[in-house]
Amino acid sequence: MVELNEELLKLINMINDEKLRILVLELFKNPSFKLPEGGFATTVFEDGLGSIGFHHSYKGGLLEHTVSCSKIGLAICQIVEEVYGSKVNSDWVLAATLIHDVYKIVVYDEKSPTGLSRLGEKIDHHTLVVSELIRRGFPLEVIHAVLAIHGQYGPITPKTVEALIAHLADQVDSTLCDRILKAAKNLVKITIGEEPKTLTVKESLSIILVKQKGGWDALRELLPKT
Repeated sequence: MVELNEELLKLINMINDEKLRILVLELFKNPSFKLPEGGFATTVFEDGLGSIGFHHSYKGGLLEHTVSCSKIGLAICQIVEEVYGSKVNSDWVLAATLIHDVYKIVVYDEKSPTGLSRLGEKIDHHTLVVSELIRRGFPLEVIHAVLAIHGQYGPITPKTVEALIAHLADQVDSTLCDRILKAAKNLVKITIGEEPKTLTVKESLSIILVKQKGGWDALRELLPKT
């Protein structure tokens, strides 16, 4: 069992359905699964990468993406209820957005030339989580929302409003952060002639905002210190 990040635990505890809340909590605290080849090395969730070469591709990026995605999903649920007058099951949305990337902790490996672990070269994180959700007895609606979270680029498109909201939340956060990272890297390259290998979203936003408010001179002053 592992101790969970406070923000992550806070979101898990917002799931009203007790049975579902316990299932989600157990998955995070004990993400182990069985394969004929035996166990595989895992990364602590809070240290996990959000992707390889795209959004949140740094240590801690997985946690940031998960928290942001879940909060965006809850915000959309609130909008649907308050603006459009329809009640959706926010528990399903919250559970799906929290757990959809949990097995990135076993498929990514920073030390590997490809960025993928031995397991990740054979099975993707999406397949792993869906199979484990079925094995652990998660509700069908949550399994579907996770299965459909990549929309047209996944194995199935959303067939419920909750699945659509989860997909949009994931898409918004990944797109937002991917574009922020690319913009910041481009600004750095223009300024010092070399693109940084790694930037966090927070660092990227700082770079963009300095340029936005103070222009190129302010950015040149900042960059040698970063």
